[in-house]
Amino acid sequence: MEVATSLVTDNEFFSSERRDNLLIVRAKPHFVTHARDLKKIDTFFDHLEIIAHTDQVSVVIFVGPHQPSGAGDTLKFFDDFLTSRREDFLIQRLFNLVNNYTVTMAGLNKVTIHADRGHVSFFHLNGALSCDYRIVGEGTLFENAFAELGTVPKGGGGYFLSRLLGGGKAGEVLQWPRFSAEEALDLGIVDKIVPADRIEEEAIKVAHNYREPQVSTMLAIRKLLKSDLGDLRRSLELEDLLILNRVNSPEFKKAMAERRAARESGKTVSSAGVETD
Repeated sequence: MEVATSLVTDNEFFSSERRDNLLIVRAKPHFVTHARDLKKIDTFFDHLEIIAHTDQVSVVIFVGPHQPSGAGDTLKFFDDFLTSRREDFLIQRLFNLVNNYTVTMAGLNKVTIHADRGHVSFFHLNGALSCDYRIVGEGTLFENAFAELGTVPKGGGGYFLSRLLGGGKAGEVLQWPRFSAEEALDLGIVDKIVPADRIEEEAIKVAHNYREPQVSTMLAIRKLLKSDLGDLRRSLELEDLLILNRVNSPEFKKAMAERRAARESGKTVSSAGVETD
């Protein structure tokens, strides 16, 4: 049962809680898997629109779901989409939703903080990169299933990373199948590592530091450094083209079929297509 009063909501996909000028949005486990249900993801993006247009909050914390396997969920997500009867329509509609979400986040007139832990998919990392401040728990591992699939991650990673790291380093990171919280901190992809069981508490502490004029300053800096929304839209559209070209290739369909067969037989298939027990 969903309980919703404007900014405050609680459903099987996510919840949000307001504390004065602060809003905490918590994604629930298997967020990516739930995204196959476009009605649910529509609900999330509709809520984001409410946040964007309200003046009741000035800081928003997004808490990622605690996932047992970030890469595994992404691979299953693609597998389920590709075996659906309306795969092209569903993937394109999902891409449109993600593009709108990313542009909205990048231009949100609130200070945004992202907190996550555990196995974090590159899809969730991309969402974090659109935020102003990123906190992760100790032991966090970022997993890039898109590299295993032979394509680029969806959600603006190329756009945001190139501005954080420069084009050369961004291109290198986009090829990494996985990397640690410490590596991300060294790169500047995350701002702080905290005990995993205290990520929300630490995020709230950071949020309390943002008062006027700090909020206005942060929003101005964001626009100056990383919010060329026209450039971002073009990058997102190119992502769509690159991913769809890969997804529709015979090589990709064969690799996914091998993954399904291996999973059904209790084996796994590496990115090189090698079966292991």
